[in-house]
Amino acid sequence: MNREKKEKLRGMRGSLAARIFLIATLFLIIPLLTLVGLLYIDDLRVKKDNNNFILKVILDQKVGLIEGIISREMEVLAEVSYLLRKIPDPESELGELARRDGVAALFHVKKTANGQYISDMASKSGIKGKDFTGLIDAAKKGILFVVEPSVPVFYLTRYVPERDEAWITVFHLAHLSKNFPIEKNIISPASTSLIDREGMVIASTNENLKGHQFVCPVKGEYSLNDETFISKEKRVPKTNFFLLVSAPEQINFVDIPYFFMKILIVLVLIILVGGGGALLLTKKLGKPLRKLIQIMDYVAHGDLKKRYTPVSMGFEINDLGEIFNETVSSLDEHIEVAHKERLEKETYEQELLIGEEVQAAILPKELPKFPGVDMAARFIAAKEVGGDFYDFLTNGQLMLSIADTSGKGISACLYSLSVRSMLRSYGEIHEDLDVIVRETNNLFCLDTGDTGVFVTAFIAFFDPKTKLFHYSNCGHFPALLQRADGSIEMLTTKGMALGVVPFETVTTDKVQLKSGDTLMLYTDGVVEAHNDAMEMFGEERLLTSFRDKKDLPPKQIVDDMIEEVALFAEGSPQHDDLTIVILKIL
Repeated sequence: MNREKKEKLRGMRGSLAARIFLIATLFLIIPLLTLVGLLYIDDLRVKKDNNNFILKVILDQKVGLIEGIISREMEVLAEVSYLLRKIPDPESELGELARRDGVAALFHVKKTANGQYISDMASKSGIKGKDFTGLIDAAKKGILFVVEPSVPVFYLTRYVPERDEAWITVFHLAHLSKNFPIEKNIISPASTSLIDREGMVIASTNENLKGHQFVCPVKGEYSLNDETFISKEKRVPKTNFFLLVSAPEQINFVDIPYFFMKILIVLVLIILVGGGGALLLTKKLGKPLRKLIQIMDYVAHGDLKKRYTPVSMGFEINDLGEIFNETVSSLDEHIEVAHKERLEKETYEQELLIGEEVQAAILPKELPKFPGVDMAARFIAAKEVGGDFYDFLTNGQLMLSIADTSGKGISACLYSLSVRSMLRSYGEIHEDLDVIVRETNNLFCLDTGDTGVFVTAFIAFFDPKTKLFHYSNCGHFPALLQRADGSIEMLTTKGMALGVVPFETVTTDKVQLKSGDTLMLYTDGVVEAHNDAMEMFGEERLLTSFRDKKDLPPKQIVDDMIEEVALFAEGSPQHDDLTIVILKIL
């Protein structure tokens, strides 16, 4: 290591020791004072947040308690309504049904001719005949549990609109408020108050709050008798009142003696542990730092095998050294990975080039001239080499085929080439379409074995003398036949893809073509082309597009349709080969 670097190390070592010494002495008091203030503020905030949270929990418990009472009592009233409809004198049973904890009365109301809701049955004689239209109007608005401050009691209404009647339970106020003091087990002193819509306290566990008038809503805190209270307020669902949980603001104050005891303990620990640790670190940190810089120097000159070895009492420098080791190892691995990726990329590009050459060899160099038919075809390759192909063979009749091999890459191209060669070979020596398809499939099955590779294909003969179109569909899309009058037929047969299982028989069909008829064969790259919204081109758009181009020549139909698919895709990547073949009968 040269002289300049040694001087640099000595300067760093002196700077590190000086900084530790200054932190341990000159700047110890200021941070401690700042820490005391921050801890006090934080304790104050935490205690306030905690108390507000506790008040919210208490409030949610109360609201849940009332909701539970409403839910249970609504079920009871439903059972009462059902049972009393089954007995001849239901009113005689009301007294017994009303003999429950907290229940003051149980009665039934029915709508009269003048639109009022009058009690016709009651567990107490003083209720019968009274008008309770106000309770029914509230129930229709979803307010089922109503407090009546002047009595004070609670009315729980179960209104049945189908029969325009209601069952009503009357509760004592004490039944609801007797559970309010449970918060004293959580936060003390605290109180729970029940407030009506106008802000009047109807009931409270704090005697001083009873009858107090609030301005609603109560926003977080209020004053009473020169004392400030923190509070949480919530409207109880399905009722006409609010709940207010509150506690004196003094519960938020920090316990000063306890707080300073914690600070004193922290200060002693800092002096004993921190001071001794600072002296030890001053002596020990220099050695691992120098060693790390030395390793860095080796790596900087290209020696990626050097690694930092942890030193006793190295602390964070050891961690830094480990990170440096991982960085160098990662760099070494990335260099190796980059080298492998470059080789793989070159291999893939070579394979892709071979696949493109095979794919080009599969397709006809030019379309044959054949009497009685005008034809056009076009193949648009995807970015990745696939297995689409189309072919024409003329031998008195026109044999045409279109196919799509499963999978991608050069293997799909080679399987496509194999099927094309078999179709051509058997097409030369056989005249029967079913024999050609059967022999091709059965021979191809020997190649596919258990690879899972298959080829969908549409294979057909066209006789120019009779204009008879003889075809077989092996798991491919149907051919589209557009008649001269514009109607479209789908030509297909039952059949499995080639290469799956050997065929014993092959289903074929025939259709009589006429002058002006147009045939279209295509692969899945047409209907499965999609845009950025993952919406596919689909068969409906294909049929509409084909129908609109009825009077165009075959080449223009092919070109316009491919352009239409490209415009629909809006620049989205093409994931599959796209092949279209058009034949127009002259």
